[in-house]
Amino acid sequence: MSEDETDHHSSFRVVWLSFLILVTGISRTEVIRGRLVIGESLETDREILLQLKSFLQSENPVVVNQGNYSNWNSNDLSPCNWPGVFCDNATNRVTGIDLSDCNISGTIFQNLSALTALSYLDLSGNTIGGVIPEDLGRCQNLKFLNLSHNIIYGELNLTGLRNLEILDLSLNRIQVDIRLTVPEDCRNLVVANISNNNFTGEVGGVFEKCWNLKYLDLSTNNLVGDIWPGFDRIQEVSLSDNGFSGTVPTWIFTQNCSLRALDLSENEFFGEFPAEISNCKDLEVLTLWGTGLQG
Repeated sequence: MSEDETDHHSSFRVVWLSFLILVTGISRTEVIRGRLVIGESLETDREILLQLKSFLQSENPVVVNQGNYSNWNSNDLSPCNWPGVFCDNATNRVTGIDLSDCNISGTIFQNLSALTALSYLDLSGNTIGGVIPEDLGRCQNLKFLNLSHNIIYGELNLTGLRNLEILDLSLNRIQVDIRLTVPEDCRNLVVANISNNNFTGEVGGVFEKCWNLKYLDLSTNNLVGDIWPGFDRIQEVSLSDNGFSGTVPTWIFTQNCSLRALDLSENEFFGEFPAEISNCKDLEVLTLWGTGLQG
C-alpha cells in the first residue's frame, strides 16, 4: 500500500470514528487505546477509574498512606471489588465512589462525568483545593455528593444536578452566589449543608421548589435577605451567622409547619417574634440569640 493510500485510510478511520461518536453519542472516554468501545460498560468504567487513580497518584506523589485508590489493581477485570468502589449488580455499572479521609490533596479529577451511572460520590475529609470543575456539574445521575471538610474555593455550578438528594459542601472556602449551588430542579433534594463557607447572595426563591427538603444548614456564610415562603416545610433549619435581616413574618409559620429545630442566631432580624411559632407542634429547638428579635 502506498504512503498516500495509508494516509487516506488513516484519515478515513479518524473521520469514521468521529462520525460514530457524533451519531451514537459515545463519549470521548469510550475510545480507549485506539479501539472503539460501543456503548457504556463496566470496562469503560474500569478504565476511567484507573485514569482517576493515576491522576490522584500524580497529585499526591509523596503521601505514605494513599487510601483506597492505591489498591485499585489494573490486572483486575472488574473494579467492583476495589475498596471504595460500588457497583449495581443489575446494571453491571459503577455507581459509587467513596474516597473520604484518603489523604487526597490537589484538585478534583475532571472526567467524573464519564462515569455515567455514578450516583454516589464522597470526597470528604481530605485537603482537596482549587475550584469545583464544570465536569462535576455534568454528573446528572448524582444523588449523593459530599465534598465537605476540604479547602475548595472559587466558583462552582451545580444547577444541572437535578437528581441530587444529599448535598454537603460544608467546611470549605467556596465563594459564589448561592443560586449556583442548588439544582434548578431541586424537587429531589432532601439534605443541603453548605455551612462554613463564603457563599453570598439572597436566598429568597432558591429553595422554594425544593418540596422534599428536610434538612438545611446555611450557617456561617455571607448570605442576606429575608425568610422565604415554604421555609416551614423543612424539619431542621440553621441560618446562623449570616446577614439575614428584617422582621420574621407571621405567615411564615403555617398550620402545616414541619419545623423541629430552627436557628436564626447571629443575624440582623428585628421586631416581635411571631406567636404563630406555636403552629410548629414538633419544634424542639429554637435559637434566637444575637438578633434583635423580641417576644
